[in-house]
Amino acid sequence: MIHPTAIIDPKASVGADCTIGPYCVIGPDVVLGDRCRLHAHVVIDGHTVLGAENEIFPLPASA
Repeated sequence: MIHPTAIIDPKASVGADCTIGPYCVIGPDVVLGDRCRLHAHVVIDGHTVLGAENEIFPLPASA
């Protein structure tokens, strides 16, 4: 499931059964493995490769 407000570059590779939450941004050189879960407001950019079944949270407001 990809939330309609998420922005995913067409060059990015998103694995099967990934969940991408609201306002996430995925850059062109990103590879997400199967079943990854990105919560709201997550930004992944640069040359980044994640394996299967990762769960990514945004930084807390106080960080």
